[in-house]
Amino acid sequence: MKRHPDYNPHSPHDDTETHPGYDSDHHAYNEEMGAELGAISPGYSGKYRDRHLVEDAKRETRSAGRATGWAALVLAVLSWFVWPVLLGATAAVVGFLAYRQGARGLGVWSITLGLIALASYLVLIPIYYAIT
Repeated sequence: MKRHPDYNPHSPHDDTETHPGYDSDHHAYNEEMGAELGAISPGYSGKYRDRHLVEDAKRETRSAGRATGWAALVLAVLSWFVWPVLLGATAAVVGFLAYRQGARGLGVWSITLGLIALASYLVLIPIYYAIT
């Protein structure tokens, strides 16, 4: 029996016992083509469309960052008046999220005000009670 030059005796596609003369490795890799080799649809405009998708995603992220930044700033201001430990730590964490989403100024202000409220409660209040 003559075998194909690319024959591999350890191939998982070996059907030579059940079909003598059949060289399975010769046609073993006839896969269907993927979508990346398909025809381009008429509505697709290539990089122009992708660029707009990226710009829209960036705009939405900045918008979400501003909303998160304002929420963090409100928490930071509230932490100066009520529950400084809880609201100060929360304002710092939410401010960091806003900073990461692109609202740099609001994020930094929120982190700063929240940590000052937290530190003042944890440091200055015990000193006040120790003195009085």
